Amino acid sequence: MRLFSVTTAVCVCLLSAAGAGASWYRAEQLRSEASWLLERSKAQASEYAESFNDTLATQQLETFAKRRAVLEQAYLWQRGQMLGILFAAAAAVAAWVLSLLRRLNGELEEVSEDVHGAQAGEPVPVPLHARVHRSRT
Repeated sequence: MRLFSVTTAVCVCLLSAAGAGASWYRAEQLRSEASWLLERSKAQASEYAESFNDTLATQQLETFAKRRAVLEQAYLWQRGQMLGILFAAAAAVAAWVLSLLRRLNGELEEVSEDVHGAQAGEPVPVPLHARVHRSRT
């Protein structure tokens, strides 16, 4: 049972780390697209400064709106990345604690088997101070 929980925690850790990596990759693509849209809007601004054509100003505003939408998506993916990192760290700590508990449980079972084996084979010696205390009462 405990081995299953450790394995599950490790799998959750790996899946969360993979999700964080995928979120980082997607956010990086969106940031690249946003920087390209910024350069495009700068070029449109310089064209507008030379010609004072209203259609160029409208195009520049549309480009800024697209860039804003792309950056909002990038920030959502970045939040997903942070959540993935958080879940991966929590799952790693949980796997470590569960493995320590599994090891401790194994050691306790060994000790209890030794105690039960000793009780069945020979009598347990009573310490001297316990014998003296019983005789006084």
